[in-house]
Amino acid sequence: MPATASAPAAGRRGLRSRVLLTLLALIAGTAMAFVPARAAHAFLPDAWGYGYHDPATPGPGPLTASRTSAASIGQLISVSGNNYVVVFPGVGTAQGVVHVTAISKTGNPTPQPPSWCEPVKWSSSGSDEIVVVSCWALSGGTIVKFPTGFAITYVSATFTGAPSPDFAYAQSDGGSALIAQYDSSGIPPSVSHIGIGVWKVKLPGVGPGGIDLGGDLQVTGQGSGATPTRCKVGDWVNGGGTQLATVLCFNGATGAPMDSPWSLTYQFRLDLRGQFGNAWGYFWQHGGAPILTDFDVAAGWGSVVSGTVPPAGIMVVFRAIGFGATPGTANVTAFGPGPGFCRFGEPAGSTPWINNSGSLQIQSVDCFSGTGVAAPSDFFVSYTSF
Repeated sequence: MPATASAPAAGRRGLRSRVLLTLLALIAGTAMAFVPARAAHAFLPDAWGYGYHDPATPGPGPLTASRTSAASIGQLISVSGNNYVVVFPGVGTAQGVVHVTAISKTGNPTPQPPSWCEPVKWSSSGSDEIVVVSCWALSGGTIVKFPTGFAITYVSATFTGAPSPDFAYAQSDGGSALIAQYDSSGIPPSVSHIGIGVWKVKLPGVGPGGIDLGGDLQVTGQGSGATPTRCKVGDWVNGGGTQLATVLCFNGATGAPMDSPWSLTYQFRLDLRGQFGNAWGYFWQHGGAPILTDFDVAAGWGSVVSGTVPPAGIMVVFRAIGFGATPGTANVTAFGPGPGFCRFGEPAGSTPWINNSGSLQIQSVDCFSGTGVAAPSDFFVSYTSF
C-alpha cells in the first residue's frame, strides 16, 4: 500500500523536517547546489532495525553493531543449521522491507565457498519484528546449506507528513503486484513483470531531476526455504526524477532466471533506513558512475574510493566516517546482466568493516559468477550507522 497511514501532529513533523533539511545543507555544503529542488515529499520511515551476525560468533545472542528505532538491540534467537531467526524488539509493523547480505571468512585458514543469504519471511509478533533468514553456498557447482554470517536491515514507513529527502522501497510478490511500498514523493511505486525473473520498477518523484543518476539501490531476493534465489539490479535509469530500475532474479542452484519475491530500496541523501544518521554513505562500483552515486556524509560527493583485494575482492573506503561509524552495518547488491552475485568477506581475526584512522573501511566485497567462480562485478554498497 502507499505511504498514507496515520499522522502525528503536523507541528512536530514540521520541526523535525526543518531540522533535518538544515543538517542536510550544512553537511553536504555547496555540493547540494547541483541537486535540483524537489516537490514536497512524505515523511521519513519510523520503524527500522539493523545489525549483523558475525560468522566467527556462534548464536544465539545479540546481533553485532545493532540498533533499532525503539532503542533496542536486534537478537539472533534461533540457529538451526543454515536457518536463523532474528528479532528486532519494539519495531513490529504491518509492512516493510528486509535486506540481507552474506558475510563469510575470506579464506584463512580454510577457503570459504561462494555464499549468499536471503530472508524467507518476516512479520510482526506483538511489538517485535521477526525475520527468518536462510544461507546457502555453491560447492563444486552444487548448492548446499551453508551456515555463515550476514548483515540485515529492516525498514518500515507507516506515515506521511512534511517535506523530506528522497527515499522509496517496494516489496514484490514475485509476480506483477507489490505487497509493500513507500515513496517519499507520496506517489506510489509500481512494477511491471516483463518476463521470467525480470521486473521493471518505477519510483516516482525521487532522486535528482533530469537524467543524471544519483543515490543507491539495494535488492534482496526472498527465498521459500526450499528453493533459494538470488536477485540483483540489472539496469537503472533516471527518467526525469523518476527512478526506473530493472530487477533480475535467478535460481540459486542453476542460475536460470526465476520468478521470486524480492525487496528493493532506493536512497538519495539519506541512509538505507531513510534517516539522516550519524555516519553513513553509499557507493556504486561501476565504470563512469556519476558523482551523485558516491557519497560519504562527512566528506561529501565523490569522496569514496575502492581498490582490489586479492584474489577477487574489492575494498571500499568511506574516507571520513570511521570515527562515528560504529555501531553500524552494510549491505551490497550486484549490478548488471547475468546471475552473478556479491557478499562481504571478513579477514580472519577481524570484522567485515573497520575504522582505519578515521576512514570506514569495508574490507572486501567478494563477487562471483552464477556458477560460483570468483569474478569481478559491478555493485552497490551502502553503509548505515545510528
